[in-house]
Parts: sequence; C-alpha cells; structure tokens
Amino acid sequence: MLCKGVIMSDSSYEFKSKVVEKKPCSIFMEVKVEPSQTDIELKKVYEAIQQSAKIPGFRVGKVPMDLIKRNYSDVAKEKLIENMIKRTAFSALEKENFVPIDMPVVTNIEYEFGQVLKYSFKAECQPEVKVKNYKGIQIKKEKYKVTDANIKASIDVLLDRNAKLVISKSGEVGEKSFVVVSYEGFCNGKAVEKIKAKEHMIDLGAKNTLQGFKDGLLKTKKGETKDIEIEYPIDYINKGLAGKKVIFKTTIEEVKEKELPELNDEFAKDIGLENLDDLKNKIKISLETEENRRQNGEVERQIVDSLLDSNKFDVPQSIVSQQKRYLIEKMSNYMKSQGAGEEFIEKQIESTDKKYLQEAEKNVRLSYILNAICVEEKIEVSDSDLEEAKKKMLDANSARKEDVEIYFKKNKTNILSSIKEDKIFKFLVDNAKITETEKDMPVKE
Repeated sequence: MLCKGVIMSDSSYEFKSKVVEKKPCSIFMEVKVEPSQTDIELKKVYEAIQQSAKIPGFRVGKVPMDLIKRNYSDVAKEKLIENMIKRTAFSALEKENFVPIDMPVVTNIEYEFGQVLKYSFKAECQPEVKVKNYKGIQIKKEKYKVTDANIKASIDVLLDRNAKLVISKSGEVGEKSFVVVSYEGFCNGKAVEKIKAKEHMIDLGAKNTLQGFKDGLLKTKKGETKDIEIEYPIDYINKGLAGKKVIFKTTIEEVKEKELPELNDEFAKDIGLENLDDLKNKIKISLETEENRRQNGEVERQIVDSLLDSNKFDVPQSIVSQQKRYLIEKMSNYMKSQGAGEEFIEKQIESTDKKYLQEAEKNVRLSYILNAICVEEKIEVSDSDLEEAKKKMLDANSARKEDVEIYFKKNKTNILSSIKEDKIFKFLVDNAKITETEKDMPVKE
C-alpha cells in the first residue's frame, strides 16, 4: 500500500527502524513500534471516533467508550496503523539522511491490539548526478549533397502521384497493372461468406497485395476467368483463414495502367508553381531541408549515445515505470488510430515490454544528465527566448495569431522545457569535436 497523506516525523513516538537494503536511489526499511507507543495513539483514535460516532440512544459525542471500542475496533485499528506509519516512516528516513521523492510504499503490516506494530516500506530518492565527458564529444557528421538524380527521383514520385488510370493498351495484366476483378472464395468446396467482391480494384504493384493472388493474375486478360489458389500464412491476422487454402474463382473485368502527366511548365502550374524551374528549385530546397534535419538528428543521436555510455547510474524505478506507461500508451494510441484491434495491440505490448522498459530507463537517465549539464553550465531560458519562439510560430501562422497566443498560454511549461533542451543540445554541439565528410545523397528507389 502507498502511505497516504503527508508523512510527518513525530519525535513524541519512539520506534525502532532497520535498513534492510539500500541502493543509490532506493531504500528498504523495517519499522517496529512497541505497544507502549501504539496504546497512546489508540487512545487518541478512540477519543476522536467518540466525538463523531452515532449510535441509537446516545447523543453525538456522548457514546460510552466501551460501546465505541466494541463497535469501532476495526476502524480504530486501521486508523491507528495509518497514523503510526505517518508519524514514524519519515522519521526513519530522516535517520538515514534519505530524502524521498514520493510517498513510501508500505508492505508487510503486522499488528494486533496490545502487540508490536511491524511494517516495511520502500522509498526512492533522486540520484546524485555528476556528469562526465559531456564536452568534446567525438561526432562523425556525414553530409549528403543533393544531386540532379535526387531531384529527378522526387519528380518521378510527384508525376506518379498525379497519374491517371487509363484502360491498358495491351489488355494484359503486368507487374504494375491495376486490375478490376470480381471473385468468390471457396474453401474445401464451400463458399466462404466474407470472400466475395464485384469489380474490386487491385494494385499489383502494392506491397500488401497477396503474392499468390498477384502471381495468379499475371498475364491474364480482360474477360478471362481463372481459379487462383491462395494459401494463407499460419499467423494470418484473420484466424478463420490462417493456414487454409482458398480458391478464388476470379473474373478479370478490366485491366488499367497509370498514365503519367507530361513534365513541363504546365504541370508545374497545375500544382501551384510558376514553372518547371521553380518546381525543381522547390524540390531541391525541400530535400536540403530534410537532409539538414537528418544530419541534426544523427548528431543528436551520437551525443545522446555518448552521454549515456559515459554516465551510468541508477534511476528511480517509479519514474521509469511512469515513462514506460507513457511510451506504451503513445504506441497504443497510434496503433488504434491506424485501425489495429485491442487483441493485436495487447500482443504487441507483451512482445515489446522489455524494449519499452529499456527505452524508458534511458529516457529517464538522459533527463537527469541534461538537467545536471544545465545546472553545471548555468543554462537558462529567458522571457526573450519564449517571445522569440512565439514570433517564429506567428510568422509561420500569420493568419492564426489568436490560436498561437492560446497555445503558448496553455503550454508554457512544455514550451520552456523544449527551449531549454534545445539550448542544452546547442551547447553540446558547439563543444563537440565534429568530423565532417560529404558525399552524394543516395537515390531513393
């Protein structure tokens, strides 16, 4: 149980305490309180109960004590234990010069009237952090230069997105065809109720298209009918089909293909730009911006790895647990937004539990490291930093001035924290030893 309420030391009660286990961020203790002390508190508890007890035939505050003890012994026992823990647990921690970050977790409570009260508790404290090796971090920065080939690849993607589907000239299904099919599914000679479609479009170039279906459709033509056998994987998400063979009685209704727009000034104007040169320039700027973001992210990753490698220390497990819950909740919410079911999400959580625990511990340890650097180097966030951040957002959202003001008002604490973290990483980068190399940016397939 968590020790409820504010824990206050009380020198008027004598008790014995013993450290069972002590670690850099935690302590486990046992406490004993003799009957001579608990009896004093028990008397106070009964008197407090007497002041408000309601028993038929007696006015409030006038119920005889023997009736109070007879009717409220369980309540008195529970209240006694709670009060004595509040009055002794923090005093026990004070003896050990241990400053807890949260309420101690109390376990193994033993008490009967007239006997010794025994209980154990665990408490956690902040770690003592003295950061090492945070200046002069060795960083390898690989810079990619945007080439004409990169620009062409981006234009090809843009053309593909703006393509139109037209009737195939050959009429034959190819690797990248869009095929309109009607089909019915049969398993062991019986129709499968949910496997039925009419004039359903299939993109044979899509990665999620079943390979067996794709192979079966290749080289077929409009109007042709064909039985296509699909053997579903044993771990297929639909348990009713997992590991089974299904015959798709398929009719090819139409074969279509993409027709790309012509690359010229008119195409650029159609997507809101001045001309083809403007399009190429915008793509180059976009690629360079993304490359800068990648470089900064990689530099930050190397800094984080170096800090974590050089500074290993215990962190409070209660904070790690909170961070782990946050990471799992974030992952779960994302998967729900993508349409994943509860059962699938639960399995993912189970399979990634260790991974999220490790990530949570790293995140917590990193936060202590960065805070220690911040204190050591006297890095602060001023009102002008906040105003500058607001100005940048206003410049980017000039038509939403009121929304920006509301956002900064509601999220001031988080924004200040983000600005401080940016300033810490800037300090670390400025003081790092960076070796740069440059090469052409790889062309995405």
